[in-house]
Amino acid sequence: MFSLKDPLIARISAVLETVDMCDDSHIPKRDGQRPATILIPLVKRDEWHVLLTRRPMHMPTHPGQISFPGGRTENGETPCQGALRETHEEVGVIASDINLLGRLASFDAVSEFRVTPFVGVLNPDAKIIPCESEVEETIEIPFAFFMDVKNHVPRKVEFEGVMHQLYDMPWPNAKNPTWHIWGMTAMMMYRLYLGIKT
Repeated sequence: MFSLKDPLIARISAVLETVDMCDDSHIPKRDGQRPATILIPLVKRDEWHVLLTRRPMHMPTHPGQISFPGGRTENGETPCQGALRETHEEVGVIASDINLLGRLASFDAVSEFRVTPFVGVLNPDAKIIPCESEVEETIEIPFAFFMDVKNHVPRKVEFEGVMHQLYDMPWPNAKNPTWHIWGMTAMMMYRLYLGIKT
């Protein structure tokens, strides 16, 4: 499917934590908080791309937002199992067509979730079948776009009295964006960028 000798895959793998959860960092620490997992899917076409989804406008939360496959981790699931299940449910890619490389550190979302992001490589021949009730369409954007600092548009946001520095990543550019990638989706790619660039 792919080789760890691929320079980009090797660089990404080097900055990720192990797939297996060896600690409790993914477990919610706040009252009422729930665990969630997402997958950052990479796929090799003419170059490496990131697979994203656009949520339908009828969704009760975050309508039209660009996001990764993911959602709440169910009882009895490991974070890894949750990410694979959600990816299958949302975009139809089966677990055997996903090779997990590792994960980014878990973090508290602005919502009630504690999120654990995984990074995985998709079989380029995998069938991508969006779930109509959850995904309006899938989008593939070159990985290099997210790794170019010129595409990171800074935005400050105040939350609970604290100012936070965020970065939006409008595709293909800020002056004429086709897709506006922002919020948690953009910040996960920014965290990956920081790891690779350091």
